[in-house]
Amino acid sequence: MSIKITETGAALGARIEGVDLRNELDEATFAQVRNAFYEHEVVYFRGVQLRDEDHIRFSARFGELRKLKLDQLHAQHPEIFIVSNIVEDGKHIGAYDAGLFWHTDGAYLKNPHAISALRALEVPVQEGRVLGDTVFASMSAAYDALSESMKKRLAGLQALQSIIHRHQKTVQSGRKKEYSAAGKADPEAVHPVVRVHPITKRKCLYVSEGYTVRIVGLPEDESKSLLAELTAHIAKPQFHYHHNWREHDLVMWDDCSTQHKATFDYALPLRRRMHRTTVVNGL
Repeated sequence: MSIKITETGAALGARIEGVDLRNELDEATFAQVRNAFYEHEVVYFRGVQLRDEDHIRFSARFGELRKLKLDQLHAQHPEIFIVSNIVEDGKHIGAYDAGLFWHTDGAYLKNPHAISALRALEVPVQEGRVLGDTVFASMSAAYDALSESMKKRLAGLQALQSIIHRHQKTVQSGRKKEYSAAGKADPEAVHPVVRVHPITKRKCLYVSEGYTVRIVGLPEDESKSLLAELTAHIAKPQFHYHHNWREHDLVMWDDCSTQHKATFDYALPLRRRMHRTTVVNGL
């Protein structure tokens, strides 16, 4: 099968065409897709009408899928996490506040997420324009752009990542009324400030405004100052790709070498529903 890979022209991202994800890909075709994914850090397939079973099968080719212990899971498929602003019977059917801050999925876990694959079932459209873009940032490009003195400063440093921190920031923003950490397993973990990607061996910044609490071992003021400098650096548009969704898009991103942030420029009655699978250990 001949596939077409078109770069976005941004610091990361490519569109892949010419593959039928409704069927099992042969080894040669999957190898092309896999190589393109690791090279470009974010890849997307435009308007592919997949079943949940297709979504699960394809993403599982990249490694073991995590069955998240969260409320917003698909009733029949625990591999699928639902991201949505839709309310049914007075309850949100999925995570409605996901992506409020720059973050990489699962950073608070001792074994953080490797790959995420998000599929659009419903997208909010207003006056012919699709709202709710996702912005992705290349953490390998952000690291490469640091000064040599900053790279030396960061070498060997570690940071505390916490999901409680993210929820507290969400409450403070007014997006969520309250959050209880009671019964929350594995709420935090320590990881290097600069991770070496297990597949590509690229060095990637691994701190974010969403999850990073502090730099371990630094005085509080120095930690805050360094984190502020790094998160401001990550937010520079030169490292970004904006994905403007279409219904049935499938977007995959590398959770070691990228961060992302949602664009909350829509509200009900404009509906948005996404299904996400999560690869634990990439192959």
